Amino acid sequence: MIKKKVKALESGMVLAETVRCPESNTMLLKEGTILSDAMIATLEARSIFDVWIAEPYTLMINPQETIAEELKKILLKRISTYAPGTPDANTSDKMVEIAKKAKEVALHIVKQPEIVKISMEMRIINSKLLYHHAISTCALSLLVAGIMGFGKANMEVIGTAALLHDCGCFEMPHLLGMNQRNQQQEALWKEHPAYGYYLAKERNFREEICEIIHHHHENWNGTGYPNQLRGENIPIGASIVSVCGSYDGLIRQENYQNYQAIEFIYGTGDVFFDSNIVNALCDNLAVYPLGSLVRLSTNEVGVVSNVRKNKGPRPVVRVFFNKFNKPYLQAKEVDLGKELTIFIKEIL
Repeated sequence: MIKKKVKALESGMVLAETVRCPESNTMLLKEGTILSDAMIATLEARSIFDVWIAEPYTLMINPQETIAEELKKILLKRISTYAPGTPDANTSDKMVEIAKKAKEVALHIVKQPEIVKISMEMRIINSKLLYHHAISTCALSLLVAGIMGFGKANMEVIGTAALLHDCGCFEMPHLLGMNQRNQQQEALWKEHPAYGYYLAKERNFREEICEIIHHHHENWNGTGYPNQLRGENIPIGASIVSVCGSYDGLIRQENYQNYQAIEFIYGTGDVFFDSNIVNALCDNLAVYPLGSLVRLSTNEVGVVSNVRKNKGPRPVVRVFFNKFNKPYLQAKEVDLGKELTIFIKEIL
């Protein structure tokens, strides 16, 4: 950047540093502002003699603004992935309206500066296991809350807590992604909900949000942490975040296939998770989006052609290629709701 006399400024130059009034210290022009003749005249009138100007061809950008835009884009895309905008691509007509409401709440959440700031910290510390996991958990939690009939205000509380639920990991980034932890490491790891609670409190988030963060690792049967809460003593928002975070975590961190994650969540209803929330997630989301190109466990390849006929990860697949990747003379339908020994191996 270059320090220039105000008298030498020209329209179109870009400020490299924020300009403040010398008397009141209030901001006059923000860093990154493209100067106009009127702005230059204002600087002269305020007796400002020189300013810092960006070198030509230098990109002036605030990283929080970049994260804010990226966060909005990814969150809306994740909601659309789990609940597409067209009725036929969903398990029921109601999901289109629920997805629309979830997107409206999501847009309100990501406009909050403190949310953006924490999201940027997650992105920097661990993009995959903090940032993207948080976004997916938020998208799923908003949809599940909508499915369960929560209004927008409560959806926002749950969605915000879902986005922030692992912020306590800021204090222990070295433990992220660690498959095996020793006794001391495990004890520290189990403190991350409490760390998250106090971080959220310090940053002035509502008590309901802080409580959800604090209890998102409690189990329905009382074997969770930090307080071994049981059943309905667990805040319902924390139970929603627990189910949604576990589903994404199994896929993202444990390399489960979608059907394996769904089967695990189903199988642990009323053990680790509230079965009502399990059913809301597993029975209503398009686990495999309509039109997805998939490989079956038979190694045949086809396209998901119907997500409404069966619940969960058992759509109808129209198969076009055999296990040797050669095209069939005529495509065939495989109904995974009937062919229970066949499952989707991967999305291509």
